[in-house]
Amino acid sequence: MDMMEFQGINSFLVGMAKTLIEDGREREIRGQICYELPYPVICKITNPRARIVTITERKWNPVLPYVESLWLGMGHNDLAMPAHYLERLSEFSDDGITLRGAYGPRFRYWNGGNSDYNIGQDYSSNYSGGIDQFKFIIDLLQKDPNSRQAIITIGDPAKDCFDSSGEIKETKDRPCTRNIQFIINDGKLDVFVHMRSNDFMWGASGVNIFNYTFLQEIFAGILGVDVGVYYHMANNFHYYERHKSKVEKIANVVDFEDASHRYSLSFNSLQDYDNNIKKLANYEVQLRNGDLDVILDLESDFASDWGNAILSYYQEYKGQAKFYNSVLNKIINEN
Repeated sequence: MDMMEFQGINSFLVGMAKTLIEDGREREIRGQICYELPYPVICKITNPRARIVTITERKWNPVLPYVESLWLGMGHNDLAMPAHYLERLSEFSDDGITLRGAYGPRFRYWNGGNSDYNIGQDYSSNYSGGIDQFKFIIDLLQKDPNSRQAIITIGDPAKDCFDSSGEIKETKDRPCTRNIQFIINDGKLDVFVHMRSNDFMWGASGVNIFNYTFLQEIFAGILGVDVGVYYHMANNFHYYERHKSKVEKIANVVDFEDASHRYSLSFNSLQDYDNNIKKLANYEVQLRNGDLDVILDLESDFASDWGNAILSYYQEYKGQAKFYNSVLNKIINEN
């Protein structure tokens, strides 16, 4: 298995689009045609901060990954928030209320039981059960910076394999990401993501790499180390027929750069991160419900851009969304 190296998300987009066009093989999955690589892939991204897609042919939604990162950090799996920004998300829900395989509860409230999570805005504030895997990563690497055991587990056989009658579980949503490992190498935090299956458009370039490098930068800040390298490993890498012309256009892009921004202030503890998450979550609810009474003011430039990215979704406030990150400012305020 060869490793493909890219500087950032844009070079990843172009490089993997070319690879998929050259090596992709047609296969029918659940009544849909997709094109998949006949081998597993490892993609090394040397500058994980270069996570903002600026290739216009991709038609990337810059708001969605910020919304999803907030949803993941909250530990929720209810559809109310993310489906407001991406209506088709409900197509992947078994009950129209939650995303059964969503990562948030598995990140923050892992409980090892066989009942599916149902954690939303009103429920999670009083939900104290389960293991916070974010806390495990931070506590372990603060105690032993050389540890190779800092792994977040997402795949959960108790919930994902069988139903209550012992039959294979019928569900639209089994987690694609299986685990995430964090290792400090040479004073920098490296991240290794392992996926059983990965869609190039909706998954990898849409939200996955953004979400995980975003988390990498947050954890690095809390741990007091620099951001290292990001490794994205997928056993099956593919795209669907509906995206074929777009993938071909991306593969032919020649004028692009992997621009990034280094924030001056992130979070100094997991508690600090959670406090900012609560402020951002309350802010998002006000925006979604149309009752915003004040523009969010956060000390962290990282969190400020996070909130303003969500603010920019709402046309009545879009002009008020000012960014520290010039790349964000370009794709949101100058387009």
